[in-house]
Amino acid sequence: MICEKDIKILIESTTYEVEASLFGEDVSVFDDMTEEDIKASLEPETMAIKTFGKLILDDERVQVCYEESEATGMDGSKTSVSFDTKSMGLVTMMRTGAVSTALVFEKGKRHHCVYTTPYMPFEICVKTLDVKNRIMDTGILELDYIIEIRGAKAERTKFSMKIME
Repeated sequence: MICEKDIKILIESTTYEVEASLFGEDVSVFDDMTEEDIKASLEPETMAIKTFGKLILDDERVQVCYEESEATGMDGSKTSVSFDTKSMGLVTMMRTGAVSTALVFEKGKRHHCVYTTPYMPFEICVKTLDVKNRIMDTGILELDYIIEIRGAKAERTKFSMKIME
């Protein structure tokens, strides 16, 4: 049985540039990165957005959907964050519309993806440092990951999504 609810969502993220590349063979440099290493980089970019969306639950899958806004730079796109209730440490983030991508977050793993914009597609790489998925208990999802667009500096992002009914 599918249950769909209208929800209010608070999304917060802090992004730091890091001095390493995910496209190399050895990405273990990220495993030992400390909070001090991150804070020693350039000033972080922070963002907090409140938006409305949908929480869709079925017997095995949870999905949070919302429209992106001009504030995120992805106006005209829809984002869907989802996971299987039996594997809550594996989270996918799908974006469709003006920009599109499919990001996979799985602690300790590196995943290659494509980020498509109106101008051209970019190859990106995501290494997830941590996933704290408490959507079913407290309504909070926290992701700590490093993302790099090939040819640009890598960034570490601490992302938090809180569902407020």
